[in-house]
Amino acid sequence: MKKCLVVALMLCLGTVGFSQQLLTSMKGGILLDNKKEVSFEKGKTYFYVIKNTDLQLYQTEGVFYVADYYEKGLYNGEAPAEEYSGALGFVFNPVLTDKGLAIKINTEVLGWDGLDLKGALLSVTEDEAGLKVNFKMTQCYSKKQAAQKSFEVLVPAEKASLTAQQLSAMAAKKIRLAFANK
Repeated sequence: MKKCLVVALMLCLGTVGFSQQLLTSMKGGILLDNKKEVSFEKGKTYFYVIKNTDLQLYQTEGVFYVADYYEKGLYNGEAPAEEYSGALGFVFNPVLTDKGLAIKINTEVLGWDGLDLKGALLSVTEDEAGLKVNFKMTQCYSKKQAAQKSFEVLVPAEKASLTAQQLSAMAAKKIRLAFANK
């Protein structure tokens, strides 16, 4: 009888623990507001509580490539200008929190060459066109021009999926980054 009670108690505790794992804790994360920029902090987790739950997931990851916005500019007349190879990777996960459905945003530095996070900003824009995560780097080492990239994370259900051309461009960038990091 004691063994049955112990097994039943263990099963109850396991069930309670499992149900708590379904809810994602926002503790230690930064809660984003619609259209408000926050200072980007490396290693922090960001959350945005979704207002329009009719949107569908469109993009679960993205990369900000420094080379898309800045060149090193070491041009000697014969060789092409050298490009930075730094990049910042983003992962977007839909999660259930105690405040409702949310997008959890994690980042990882994939390469530091040219990546300057001092003064960088992160924001989320949610409207009828969907939900976008915007990253803005305010400078690249000595270059003072700002660079901004937007990632479409959620889109209306009627929007078409990724085209073959978009998938090919994404694959080419991933391959380029893999070779750059060798």
